[in-house]
Amino acid sequence: MKNAWVAVLLLSMCLVAGEAMCQEAEGEQNMSFAQLADILVRTLGIEMPEGSDELADAELFEVQANMLTEAGVTIFADSKLDEIVNRCDLADVLYDAIMGPNEASVEEKLEYLMQNDYMSSEGGYNCDTMSNDDIIALLNIPELSAAVAEAYSPVTIGALGAEGVNLVAPAPKNPEGQRRPRRETAGSPTS
Repeated sequence: MKNAWVAVLLLSMCLVAGEAMCQEAEGEQNMSFAQLADILVRTLGIEMPEGSDELADAELFEVQANMLTEAGVTIFADSKLDEIVNRCDLADVLYDAIMGPNEASVEEKLEYLMQNDYMSSEGGYNCDTMSNDDIIALLNIPELSAAVAEAYSPVTIGALGAEGVNLVAPAPKNPEGQRRPRRETAGSPTS
């Protein structure tokens, strides 16, 4: 049953992410946190509160960011609507989805993603912005999208409440319980 949910989330992530980029970010070079939040909320099947469709963009982003942070996607804590997603932000999301939340440095996360050919080594250990196409390409890698779906999805197989309804499992948090400080640049890893 769990594999079926992961497969459904994987397929919807690929379809919705591609669709969202065509509709929302056409002609834009970089992806904002608001765009990434919208893609993740829709593809992970996170149910938005009633009336969310009537919120202004800033309010909608605040709700989505809070829900994603609760689900364990800590890059959205204290982020801004129009802030641009960079390599380090995406490395945090992807690495934590694969390996679980931990104290790995951003350099270690980037190194892992580059060594496994998920991220291009062209950007090195810098926290440069990425194009929409590059971000969507990463989210569409089956292993990565499955890891993201399994790590951050509100669908928790086997966690049943008194009414037999699936509950959202509490997401593990980093020791501080909040987003790691945003990195503008990063040095090379120490060996």
